Amino acid sequence: MKMRFRAGCVAAMLAGLALSGPVLAEDRDPDKSLPGQKDAQSDITITDTSMQFIKGENRMTGVYFTIANNGGNAHLMTDVRSSACRTLVGHHSDQESTPGTLSLFTHLSLPAHTTLVFPRGGYHLLCLDPDASVQPGQDVSFTFSFLGGSSKSVAIKLDQAQPAP
Repeated sequence: MKMRFRAGCVAAMLAGLALSGPVLAEDRDPDKSLPGQKDAQSDITITDTSMQFIKGENRMTGVYFTIANNGGNAHLMTDVRSSACRTLVGHHSDQESTPGTLSLFTHLSLPAHTTLVFPRGGYHLLCLDPDASVQPGQDVSFTFSFLGGSSKSVAIKLDQAQPAP
């Protein structure tokens, strides 16, 4: 008897679920769920920029910069692009490259009122297979993108290569 009662309850619950309407997720406006993200470019400054061929090769350049978040909200860098670079990846001069290092600039947190420095000898961007038309002395355009859809473009001068140590 107990078995029939349980089977009947389970059947009734399944029938109730089948007859109920679909459940829809709430449609949220991304700007409302991410307060302060819409205008990240007004909080962010990118200074002390430089770019140079590494070890005299013309197949990769190091891109160095300081980025500051002067605003009251944390921001997330989601991408860096340049039409002059076939590929841009994160790199550290003295450490082994890992998937986390290579994709560092696709999910970099910029806390409020914080300055981060990406110098020679530390974490920085690598521009792999740069456009052959880009020569020392020219400005190269880079666009930094942030969560919420804003971006900031900067021109970085390609310097002469420094001799290998």
